Amino acid sequence: MLETVSNFNALSEEFVEKSLRLWPVAATAAGIHDYDDRLPDDSAEGFELRGAWLRDLEQRLAATVVWEELPTEQRVDYALLRSRISVLRADLEETRSHARDPVRCLRTVLEGVGLLVARPFSPLEERKEAILARLMAAPGYLAGARAGLEPMPAVWIGMALDVTDGAPGFVQEVARGLLQAFPADAERIEHAGAVANTAIAEFRDALERDLGPRAGGDFALGQRWLDFRLEREHMLPLKNEALEHWGRQHVEALRRAVEEEAGRVDPSRPWREVAEEARRPAEAGPSLAAELERAQRFVAERRLAPVHDVPLAVAPAHAWQRPLLADPAYLAPAPFEAEPAGLVLTMPPAPAPAPPGRRGAALDAARAGWPGRHLQRGLAIRCGSRLRRLADSGTLTEGWALYAEELMVGEGFCSGAADRLGLVLDLLGAAACAVADTALHAGRMSVTQATEYVAEEGLLDRASALAAAKRLTLEPTRAIGALVGRMQILELREEARKRMGPRYDRLDFHGALLACGALAPALLREELWERLGVS
Repeated sequence: MLETVSNFNALSEEFVEKSLRLWPVAATAAGIHDYDDRLPDDSAEGFELRGAWLRDLEQRLAATVVWEELPTEQRVDYALLRSRISVLRADLEETRSHARDPVRCLRTVLEGVGLLVARPFSPLEERKEAILARLMAAPGYLAGARAGLEPMPAVWIGMALDVTDGAPGFVQEVARGLLQAFPADAERIEHAGAVANTAIAEFRDALERDLGPRAGGDFALGQRWLDFRLEREHMLPLKNEALEHWGRQHVEALRRAVEEEAGRVDPSRPWREVAEEARRPAEAGPSLAAELERAQRFVAERRLAPVHDVPLAVAPAHAWQRPLLADPAYLAPAPFEAEPAGLVLTMPPAPAPAPPGRRGAALDAARAGWPGRHLQRGLAIRCGSRLRRLADSGTLTEGWALYAEELMVGEGFCSGAADRLGLVLDLLGAAACAVADTALHAGRMSVTQATEYVAEEGLLDRASALAAAKRLTLEPTRAIGALVGRMQILELREEARKRMGPRYDRLDFHGALLACGALAPALLREELWERLGVS
């Protein structure tokens, strides 16, 4: 047993250390700053080397670790490690999205710089050198990544072009900030900014001139690899067809609920008109920052979940980020940062007036902040092993966000009719996106069809529906994971109530659940019952 535990610990640490070294931007995001001056080797050779290492690691894990000899927490970590290796390998060797995704290339450069700017983990003087190094590395990185790109979906080329529209302004903003702080380094700063922007412009030219005319790759995983992801990443026993059917049932039920709630908001008008109006955020009323503070106090006073002290700020998303993010988006705290902090990113508000019956910021605060994503991530970064602290199951994180929003409405945090309608609309949108997610990646829907479905059935405006459909092509299984994750959390809560009887306490349940980390709910069951002291 001791040998098994020792072998597993060594392999788990190897995975953490080497994956962070091979993906240095991910290391920065995690709060490991040994590689802040680097960008990854995303050439074809670089990806081949990663695949070879993962194959070898997987073989050594199977040969030297006896799962049955591990204690509960390490059995969970073992399953997590196997999941991460198999999903990474499938992407590198089979579905090969990395070889067809120009958005990934741009995000690597821009996020690599942006994380160093946004997170004050060290004095700016120290971060400045890493920022300049990554700006200067952009030409070599983008050239190597571009050389390995294969024919790619037209939708991804379009999204990459949208990202490049906002990229120069972001780089210039970074340079201006450094120039203000370090005027003596003006020549180096201006040169680095110009080098990066020239590289981005050349990448854009290549997309339009060379890669665009050769567009034709498919973004869809296909049913085989879609089912593989559902099983290995989300630990779901159902195939994609069954999950799509289940999602459509949720859409139908939630549509009826929307009709009922819209009737309560304004019975004098057609329900769809009321619902579509409620979708648009109000310009008046408390700010998101104020609602986040109120939500934190509410969670603590009602003892809904353990409240941590990880700070949370609000900032506008940069133009390059907007095509890739839902509103509001959330940047999780770095698990290995000495002073971690979360960030909520918002989009510019629409200029339309705010009539009565429009949702405010309370629902966004509940979902993105307290007890939603920020509360969950702030507890996850303190859990267990280093491997576990890096886990990011969308089934748990996105499912918890939906669950948290519903919990707060039920507790009276958002008690108005417009907010209750907003909740049901959010759940409906999530269900519609889950259906589109499975159908897109199974090849049963095109982007156009998914847009029409999400707009019509999910009651999103067409622009929002199109943006959602495009994001779904880049994030297979995340939307279905969110819907399933919410249901699994509700099921675990009901099971805990039955098992614990009068001992059940929601604070204890939520605390034990979140203390397991950002793991797929199906993976953490055994550990959850141990934490709660039930058999």
